[in-house]
Amino acid sequence: MKLTCKQPDLAKGLSTVIHAVSNRSSLPILSNIQLTAEGERVRLSATNLEIAITCYVPANVQEPGSITIPARLITDFVSGLPAADVKLDQSESAGLSVKVSGQGGQATIRGMDAADFPNIPSGDEGEQSTPIDTSELRRLIAQVAFAAATDDARPVFTGVLARVRDERLTFAAADSFRLAVATAELPGVENIGDVLIPARTLNELGRILPTEGTTQMIVTPNRNQVLFRAGDVELVSNLIQGQFPNFEGIVPKSHSTRVTLPTDQFRQASKRTTLFARDSANIVRLTVGAGEPGGLTPGAVTLAATAEDAGDTTNNIEEAAVDGPGIEIIFNVKFLTDVLSVIETPQVVLELNSPQQPGVIRPGGADGEKYTYVIMPMHNTR
Repeated sequence: MKLTCKQPDLAKGLSTVIHAVSNRSSLPILSNIQLTAEGERVRLSATNLEIAITCYVPANVQEPGSITIPARLITDFVSGLPAADVKLDQSESAGLSVKVSGQGGQATIRGMDAADFPNIPSGDEGEQSTPIDTSELRRLIAQVAFAAATDDARPVFTGVLARVRDERLTFAAADSFRLAVATAELPGVENIGDVLIPARTLNELGRILPTEGTTQMIVTPNRNQVLFRAGDVELVSNLIQGQFPNFEGIVPKSHSTRVTLPTDQFRQASKRTTLFARDSANIVRLTVGAGEPGGLTPGAVTLAATAEDAGDTTNNIEEAAVDGPGIEIIFNVKFLTDVLSVIETPQVVLELNSPQQPGVIRPGGADGEKYTYVIMPMHNTR
């Protein structure tokens, strides 16, 4: 193998695929990145057997070939080189070593045989490809993946349901205490049903996706893997087998009190409350005060928390439009700050029924139809 490529291109490609490198595997080769020189590019691949990431980098290939080399070593070395040409040379006499030469520095790195590297599906024989606007896909991941469970004791809840139906893509995730559902329109796209994608996979995908363009989602024929292809980057992941709960039945169909709040004020008040709530099981007491009849006096929302050893805090949001009676309810403040960090609309809507029933948070305006967040109340006798 012998090739030349630009340092910025190679460094970017290596830093992309290293997200899939295994750091705790008993198989040494999974700590490596596979480099394959072919045509007018070099293919970089890494896997931890759960996900695999491939990135294609433009290159002047003099001699094709393939080898695997330690991921962290090659990534750190190339990223430290100046922005100039980088040459990779694996001569027959060098065996499983690659000479990496850049402006002002060179290194010889020992690798392992590429034949021992796991095969990574290409998705070329998958079902129909589902095109998704990349910016919309990034939004869906940001608004939903964080709500999945992190406890592997219930694998189904560590995944995000991806449903393509009726020209719409729906992502849903839940951890028994909250539910996040986000949708995006897919005009002209055929139904592919439901698949359950690990939340960890989508979090990695969100880190490597470009900011714009189109991403293709391809499900393998046996429906045990999914591939995302965006430009020069591909991510393949195993799917979770199991039945996701009927999330549509969890979302409350009505409310008695509806509060419209400035998103930034609600976000900042929640963050301040966290400073005290984190020492008290994350308990925040949210009180909605109804305005005067006729709308002459606006309503108000108060967030309060008490830390027995540190003190207490009360945070008021006075610019609240309240429709319905006042109410007091207890939430986990982390669940509030999590959702408020991913809502970008100027206003946010909070819908409540009673202190014992779940609340619903949505973005204000038309975006409220694209995102729903259900949060279960906490119970506190203090």
